[in-house]
Amino acid sequence: MEIVKAELRDVKRLAELNKYLIEDEQHPNPMNIVQLTERMEEWLATDYICHTMKQKGHIIAYCLYRDDGGYYYMRQLYVDRVHRRKGIATQLLDWLYENVWIDKRVRLDVLAHNEDAVAFYKRYGFRIGVYRMEK
Repeated sequence: MEIVKAELRDVKRLAELNKYLIEDEQHPNPMNIVQLTERMEEWLATDYICHTMKQKGHIIAYCLYRDDGGYYYMRQLYVDRVHRRKGIATQLLDWLYENVWIDKRVRLDVLAHNEDAVAFYKRYGFRIGVYRMEK
């Protein structure tokens, strides 16, 4: 497996994985695959950076983030369903902390009902810093 920075040619696959992420975490985002592809392309063309984990040239995981000045904001971390529970997310985060996120904190949002994600991030060392509430 290799970790590489995503390119604009990767947006279709990244949008597909983003769609799975939305489904898996039961997010209310109504965007279709065309809209997700357009959004991913815009993000990569502007202020977001994405690193992917590839196996035999195929993207099986990705982490989308941006530099917000005082910290890095991780918007999405996703491992394809068939590749879960193999330490891939941990490998990707470890690599980012060793090679990219070396100078400041990382922030992320997790849906409160996504207990698996909350547990994963806590095991990795993230701590709750704020509760954001919506009505």
